[in-house]
Amino acid sequence: MENRLKVWCAGISDQVTPGTTTVVEGAPGTGKTAALDDLAARWEASGRHVVRARGSALESDLPFGIVAQLFDLVDPSLVPDEALGALRLTAVTADFGVLHGVYRLAAALAGTDGLLVVVDDAHWADAASLRWLAYLALRLQRLPIALVLAVGVGERCDDPSYGEILAACHRVTLDNLSLDDIAALISPTPAPEFVAACLDATGGNPLTVTRLVKALAEDGVPPTAEACWRVAQRGAEVSGEVMAARLRRRPAAVVAAAHALAVLGPSPHPDVLAELSRLSPVELAEAVRTVELLGVAGPAVLDDMPAPARAALHLRAARALRTHGASDRVVAEHLLETSPGLEPWAGEVLDRAAQEAVNRGDTSGAARLLWRALREPVANPSRALRLLGVAELVGNLPGATARLREAFQSDEDDAESAVALSYALHAEGKAAELTAVLSGGSPRAEAHLAVHGLAWQEAVPASVSLDTPAGVLHHVMVGDISAAEAVPLVSTATTMSALTSAMILNLADALDSALTVLDDVDRAQAPALRALTYVMRANVQRRKGDLVSARADLTLAGDHLRQDRRWLAVSTWHAALLADILLEESRLDEADELISEASTDEARRVWSFGGLLTVRGRMLTARGDDHEALEAFLAAGRHCEGWPYRNPAALSWRSGAALACAAMGDGERARNFAHEEVELARVWGAPRALGMALRAEGRVTAGAPGRTLLEEAVRVLRGSPARLELARALVDLGVVSRRQGDTSGARACLRDALDLAQKCGSSAMAARAYSELVATGSGPRRMRQTGPTALTPTEHQVAALAARGQSNEEIASALLMPADAVEGLLNGTYRKLGVSGRLQLAEVLDVD
Repeated sequence: MENRLKVWCAGISDQVTPGTTTVVEGAPGTGKTAALDDLAARWEASGRHVVRARGSALESDLPFGIVAQLFDLVDPSLVPDEALGALRLTAVTADFGVLHGVYRLAAALAGTDGLLVVVDDAHWADAASLRWLAYLALRLQRLPIALVLAVGVGERCDDPSYGEILAACHRVTLDNLSLDDIAALISPTPAPEFVAACLDATGGNPLTVTRLVKALAEDGVPPTAEACWRVAQRGAEVSGEVMAARLRRRPAAVVAAAHALAVLGPSPHPDVLAELSRLSPVELAEAVRTVELLGVAGPAVLDDMPAPARAALHLRAARALRTHGASDRVVAEHLLETSPGLEPWAGEVLDRAAQEAVNRGDTSGAARLLWRALREPVANPSRALRLLGVAELVGNLPGATARLREAFQSDEDDAESAVALSYALHAEGKAAELTAVLSGGSPRAEAHLAVHGLAWQEAVPASVSLDTPAGVLHHVMVGDISAAEAVPLVSTATTMSALTSAMILNLADALDSALTVLDDVDRAQAPALRALTYVMRANVQRRKGDLVSARADLTLAGDHLRQDRRWLAVSTWHAALLADILLEESRLDEADELISEASTDEARRVWSFGGLLTVRGRMLTARGDDHEALEAFLAAGRHCEGWPYRNPAALSWRSGAALACAAMGDGERARNFAHEEVELARVWGAPRALGMALRAEGRVTAGAPGRTLLEEAVRVLRGSPARLELARALVDLGVVSRRQGDTSGARACLRDALDLAQKCGSSAMAARAYSELVATGSGPRRMRQTGPTALTPTEHQVAALAARGQSNEEIASALLMPADAVEGLLNGTYRKLGVSGRLQLAEVLDVD
């Protein structure tokens, strides 16, 4: 700053000549006082007189306070009698005689050598002194006197004399430092990143910059790029010290407003701010304006307050905010800064705020609130313990199970504590204890036990009522209730009922309804719950045949599962679905590697491991290893024997076993497996499961009966949303038709299958359909690459949205993908459809 100050002062000195009035303007810390110091030193060095004064908010009401400062060291013999009242602070009004007397004194001091009159912070000068300064400014041109005033940018002074001076003066403005200015202050030569960090930390304010540079040098911080984090840390400390010092010089009203604003934060409630500052509306408005002008920030102001005063202000804020209807979360944040036991309602507010934090997924915030709530006289300590345990469980913090066990033991009749403890035991893999904890017999406990039973064999309840969606899902999985009976019993009253209902709708082939339910589930939850929601969405999309959307949901689920790896059932299900999609993309090696990684000893304990075994069987079948494939399917069957779940809509291992047996020449066993699955699927009644089972039975049944079963499979699947399964059935029917001599029927089936497989994004199925179509002797020589049916599901979605007039950014937001990816997909779509741009999409795709 020294070099820049020399430039400033040199420029100011050239302008400050006898007979002139100069006003130096600048924000706090821009070097106004330093510039005046240098200017005064230059005048004194040349043998001329200098008188100085400085305004203060604390002395602004003292008549002639500035005049007295200017001439307090003058030889009394030089003072005219008319000026004595002003210098002795006995004059109360700026009468002409007094003003002229002081003017004569200044003229006498100037003599022939000259006089420099300097007033710092002139915006705080008293009215009488301002009147004299204006009086002097009008008469300077005929005297060897220069008047220099320093004022703060934006500082307010309503005195007419102040405005009169500013209207007739020459003004010099001091700005903040630039990057080059800051670099000149630092030695050795700093890295550009270090200089930029200094600018970011200080805003370029010269006073703050110089103090920061000095502090960093004292700390031994080298001016390198690697030390930038130290600059940010030290810069916050230095800025806080400067702000606090700046605030201390202000009147009590400004300090009170700054404290209130610091406690309440940005955009405070006006009534609460007034109550906390204890200022009138006019005083508060002016004080707030001054605080904003000073730029004093909340943390720096609060850190400068004594701890008892800060806590008392937070308590007053909590009371005022609660009175004016603020949320429990806002009130609780202030209670955290106070001592416990001061308000009888504090425990309830903290408790409710913690519950809200748990619902938002803010586990660390909830734990902090609950630890504080437990120090208050709460009406239900076991509830506070339970909420604290839930927050720790969701946040994967240590001690959650112990806390929830304590809450459960302190109030064993509380079903909420039992449910919370059961999920802690679930996360730790202690399935054997689940039944004992949830054995109270309440419908709520029974419903959650049914949910645990979907993962752990030990937790499967002996009997479950149909009073809750979880109970309905249990009966759906067991297979003793049909889809038509189950769907009317779904409910979305709670998060758990919504998730279990979505599973029911998914198994019942009400896939769009399942997606609607999942879209309404609150995603501001724990990572495990968000992961489960995305895995369920992926499962629905997979069943619809939209492999691209399924993969996108699995990617999101994987991001959340990496944050919390305790939920084995969800992570195993995730692996099974992802491996299945890899198979459809003909990426067998990647699928094999994924299955191997997911097949841990821990994963073998959960129900969803059966799905992983089934996908492994499909992978081995695709490789032609029928013997190992059969072993994988049979292992899935043996794994599932520990559960009472028989519904093939949940896991269809029998179909895979049937096809493997048939490939090995064991036709009778193959037909037994397939027929058993058909019978189970007919009981359930949903078309996807039945169509898949009929397809398997048709493939292992020879002759016309087999073709009849395949035709029935196609007919049933056409009535379902399972497009990819329909494509499989069409391929099998086309193969059988060709072998039986029905070439035209085969071609029709295989063309439909090829189009469906391409739209679903299954390269494996598309390749099989294409090769079989070529084998009919009249198929295309290559797979279809043009036309609407050549579009992948994602291309279809993007094109449809573009046809309806949505921009790339809107499409990217709706489909959760980058905007540049949208442009790439559209370009590929234009090429396949043979169009030149968006305007032709609506007509080609028949979009309204």
